[in-house]
Amino acid sequence: MAEKGIRTLSLFSGGGGLDIGFEQAGFEILFATDFDHDCCETLRQNRGNTLPEKLVVAEQDITTMDFSILPDNIDMIIGGPPCQTFSASARRAGGAAGKLDKRGNLFESYVEVVRKVQPKAFLFENVRGILGTNKGKDFEDIVSAFAAEGYTIEHRILDAEDYGVPQQRERMFIVGHRLNKPFLYPKPVYGPDSTKHAPYLKVGDVIAGLVMSEQDKIETSFAGGKYARLLPLVPPGSNYLHFTAKRGYPNPVFAYRSRFSDFLYKANPETCVKTLIASPGKYTGPLHWDNRYLTISEYKRIQGFPDEHVFSGDRASQIRQIGNSVCPKVAYYMALAIKEQVFDSKTDIEYLSPDDTLSFDKRKGQKAKETKAIHQAVAEKSKSVVVSAFHLKDFSTSVMPSSLGKNTMRVVHDSEGNVTITVQCGSSKETEAVLDLEIYDGITQNAKIPMKVILLGNDERDIQTMWNAVDIWVKECSSFRSLLELYGHFTEPHPIFKIKKFELKTDLPVFQFAKYYANFENCGVYADKKLLLSMWKDKFRQDDFVELARTLRTFRYDVRCHETNIAIPQGVYMVAYPFALPLDKQMNFNIKGH
Repeated sequence: MAEKGIRTLSLFSGGGGLDIGFEQAGFEILFATDFDHDCCETLRQNRGNTLPEKLVVAEQDITTMDFSILPDNIDMIIGGPPCQTFSASARRAGGAAGKLDKRGNLFESYVEVVRKVQPKAFLFENVRGILGTNKGKDFEDIVSAFAAEGYTIEHRILDAEDYGVPQQRERMFIVGHRLNKPFLYPKPVYGPDSTKHAPYLKVGDVIAGLVMSEQDKIETSFAGGKYARLLPLVPPGSNYLHFTAKRGYPNPVFAYRSRFSDFLYKANPETCVKTLIASPGKYTGPLHWDNRYLTISEYKRIQGFPDEHVFSGDRASQIRQIGNSVCPKVAYYMALAIKEQVFDSKTDIEYLSPDDTLSFDKRKGQKAKETKAIHQAVAEKSKSVVVSAFHLKDFSTSVMPSSLGKNTMRVVHDSEGNVTITVQCGSSKETEAVLDLEIYDGITQNAKIPMKVILLGNDERDIQTMWNAVDIWVKECSSFRSLLELYGHFTEPHPIFKIKKFELKTDLPVFQFAKYYANFENCGVYADKKLLLSMWKDKFRQDDFVELARTLRTFRYDVRCHETNIAIPQGVYMVAYPFALPLDKQMNFNIKGH
């Protein structure tokens, strides 16, 4: 390790990823701070281990911190404020809030520290999405705020796999400096952009030799759950898409793009893995090719942490700290680049020129072409081999899943493949709604199943019962587990069914609402709140939109608005899906204040 002397302050330190990389490059981390207790305990436990023995750890909220506790004569500041408001996961909820969320303004505290300390340089890390939130204005504001303190600002997107981490992980790195020339970023050490075109590290090689404890075996078991049986069938490197018609699966379980790419994603030991995330769900990968979850030790190696670096907290907390951290190896190369250019300390790394373009975006484009070719080949093959996703059958019961309550349904299909579902709600005798659907059956989407849903019922909640009946039919007559699987995620729908006609014989507002959103073009787009309130003008006042949205959510319509996601502007709302959803399938169900 190089001689110490570059006095460094660490903000938003998390699990210590940046700190380790800079420490290894010869920087002296004097002070680290974070709001999270487990993160601070992690930093404390690693003093004298992977971090300096005399490191001061301040468990404080940076927005209220007394800056007088900071050490004097600081040369360098490093840190990566929380990224959730700029991330892809935020966009999945209907929009990345960026600075609209108070977490998106934590950079202002970073700027305050820079103003007080006046370091020679600083490094600011965040997700790639920070460049685009609020049409790019957030990033402009961040750059302007730092530049106002007298710093030249450079930024680049770097991918961790280029620097010795077996993980595809793109992150944005800002360097603020006062050089009289551009700051140059470190050239990749691995991959096609490296000088020697060294092959990327294989995740199987990186985690080889780790021994699982008995506790590890318990914690990483993938048993239980409705999709657990599918994992052994997923080829390494693939995900839930393996079970789609577009990939040629004979009895499709999912529609194409009905899940996110990390769902049932199994790592391939011969390649890098996709990005580790901080809060994985039950079926979120990367999952081990031995059909289990990864151990904490494997997480650490995949993120580039030393084996000896320990994390505080339970398993979920440790995964969160690892997933939120900067890869120490990327931090190391960034530290060397800063050390040589800002602090005149010779290193042996190579640099990218300011106009060099890295190839990770190009590689994504190539992969998209390969995927398209796979789908085309499957479609060509299906012309001679008819693959049906559905097995039509008649059924009628008086005792159905809880989603029907005390109501009943009867399904009949005729010799021409037409399906009729009659939904009986209570003692109603009159037909109040008729829904005509068309469901595509097969890989090529040429064959179609005409479906008519007849609703006998005029209670406000009967409209969701109609959709529940369709959902039950999907489960009974196919390998799909829900209607949602046929539609896809609202941010990029690829439906294999469409609504041809929606006839109503009632003027109940929720029925009119359902008919409006039966038009796919009205889903997933902003609409004026006055439109929604006008449907309930006799029940809700103009200032009662939040209560109306809450009511519709109890009717299982996924209404999203500023009160559920701050990224959605005031005065508008959106409905993600044309059909009712179980509450646990809706995003951000709890409207603030209600």
